[in-house]
Amino acid sequence: MLDSLTYADEPGEEAYYHDQVVWVDDTPDGKVQMSVYRRDLGIRARPARKGRMRKLSYEWLAGLREIVIDPARCPLTFEEFAMKEYERDRDGSWLDIIPDGDDHSIDGVRYAVMDDVLRG
Repeated sequence: MLDSLTYADEPGEEAYYHDQVVWVDDTPDGKVQMSVYRRDLGIRARPARKGRMRKLSYEWLAGLREIVIDPARCPLTFEEFAMKEYERDRDGSWLDIIPDGDDHSIDGVRYAVMDDVLRG
């Protein structure tokens, strides 16, 4: 895990550990919670704020001018964002419901920007 936070800022520069906050899905599942595990490794992990913010954060993301995702380096994330849409009823009319599932990358982005979402 520490290796993923160790990188060079520019090509050719020396790699170093970036001490940044990592937002984690801290859902209890009978095991040690992820934030505790990661904190034990020296990573500044914080539980993601998720409570009743799904729709608000989706709307906030939809209101951005653009979201740039490199399809070559992040193909699954690119596909998730490209394929996510509101549900439709039997007649094909759009509903105000965003289906859950197949959205792990979107959830990660939502958790990372939650402070901005809450600020408006």
